Amino acid sequence: MSSILFFYIASFFISFFLCIPIGPVNIEVFHTALKRLRSQAIAISIGAGIGDAIWAMCAFFGISPFLKSRVMEGVFFIITSAITAVLGAFALKDAHLVEKKEEEIVTKYRLRRKRWAALKGLSMVLVNPLGIVSWMIGLSFLRKINIYIPLELRYEVLFFLVVVAGAFTYFMLIITITQKMKHVFNPERAHKIIRFLGYLLLLFSLYFLFNAVKLLFFNGQSYIQQIS
Repeated sequence: MSSILFFYIASFFISFFLCIPIGPVNIEVFHTALKRLRSQAIAISIGAGIGDAIWAMCAFFGISPFLKSRVMEGVFFIITSAITAVLGAFALKDAHLVEKKEEEIVTKYRLRRKRWAALKGLSMVLVNPLGIVSWMIGLSFLRKINIYIPLELRYEVLFFLVVVAGAFTYFMLIITITQKMKHVFNPERAHKIIRFLGYLLLLFSLYFLFNAVKLLFFNGQSYIQQIS
């Protein structure tokens, strides 16, 4: 029983720490929180947490043969590149809006984006094949030290919820810190930060596109093959 409890505790912290490296989801949550759109930022966080849990479940049941295909992984990277490029373009566009009144910005984005925020967070995680790789590494380590759960529905559902909670806790920490420090982000400074985030997202887009081209046209090795 103690090993099962430790598995859930470890899964929570794996989910939490996997969110720390800077990436498109981190940038989008911070970018949205910076615009004082707390509900949208929370929705993105929930979607991202669900996406991370889906990858964790895929790793748990094992779909490594699927991702060993360079073509499939290349397609994932192309989709990721496209989504990240669009987010970067929107961030650059948003940078020109920060000089407007805060109330006008909040109203505009609440009407246009609240409904789709969770789906945005979910899709940004699911198109990133590195998610399952990270979970396969983490779960493989837990299995090697005999920390695992039975293949029963009740344990698997709880595992899914624990992973969502771990990722959501990290993103809520980012949102809370941003909200607490919102007095630091005056319109001029916010303009520079959002513009920087936009360019950073575009750089991520180029990075994902580079990986897609390498996998599809230059016989690149998939990440699963590298760790097998």
